[in-house]
Amino acid sequence: MIRKLCFIGLTGFTIFMAGCASSRVQSLAKTTLETLELVKREAQRAIELTMQRVRAYEVDPDIGREIVANLRSAEKQIDEQIAKAAELDKEGNREEILRFAERTNIIIQSALTDLKSLNDMYDISTFTQFETATFFPTGGYTIAADKMEEAKKSIEPIVKRIIKFFGDHPRQRFVAVVVCYGFSDETPISKDSELYPSLVAKMNTANPTRQELNQKLSELRAKTIATLLVDLIKVNEGLVPNPKLINYDIKWLGKGEELPYPDKIADYKPDDKRRRMVSLIWNVLPGSLYAQGIDNKTADK
Repeated sequence: MIRKLCFIGLTGFTIFMAGCASSRVQSLAKTTLETLELVKREAQRAIELTMQRVRAYEVDPDIGREIVANLRSAEKQIDEQIAKAAELDKEGNREEILRFAERTNIIIQSALTDLKSLNDMYDISTFTQFETATFFPTGGYTIAADKMEEAKKSIEPIVKRIIKFFGDHPRQRFVAVVVCYGFSDETPISKDSELYPSLVAKMNTANPTRQELNQKLSELRAKTIATLLVDLIKVNEGLVPNPKLINYDIKWLGKGEELPYPDKIADYKPDDKRRRMVSLIWNVLPGSLYAQGIDNKTADK
């Protein structure tokens, strides 16, 4: 569908460039209207795909809401253009139609570019989960020297997919959104351990509960892995056609003792190693579809 839309959009532009006769101008108004209607249907399809990807854990729910909101905003703009195109198709004069077609062609081509890159991303697996033992010693949240090479090897396939995506869309501005969730089991953190004072120092309470300690531990592990991913991308920025077009928005969240994806696994035990994990979702989004502000968790290029 995207290829068909691109072809129609370019055809409309060609007619615009050559359109002098009245019949050609009228055909331009009709072609523009038809193209806008096709773009609207493709935007609606992208909304449905986004919701599907959220349900499949391939898009973070908050990010999904942001994408859908911006797609609906684009759909509203297209509706306004459709109404104007229908009006001009009936009674527009040559100059009005040509001016409208020129402006609308820019909107169409921008929408097509964004929708194509979004669809391309949805063809890629963007969700990965790891056992924390891959990265961290028992009770730790920093990657030990003897674990670093194994950790990098685990992350590198994701880095390669992201770098390839940048290369496949070399002239487009993107925000690479990395969302990482950490989970823990219900094992208590002993007050006598080296971990306990370092965790308490990062918390707002002097006497945290077991659940609060495990939540902070899972959060710090998520932050470590999210940061490692972006660091590895930047190490490989020589492979990115235009790294200045890429921003990074890094988010991490500790889920603590919350059960990871209970709709998939129903037989967790309190000390189940399947609960000691980190999940990572990455999405490379066109700037127009991810309009959130860049905050202090963002590495801005």
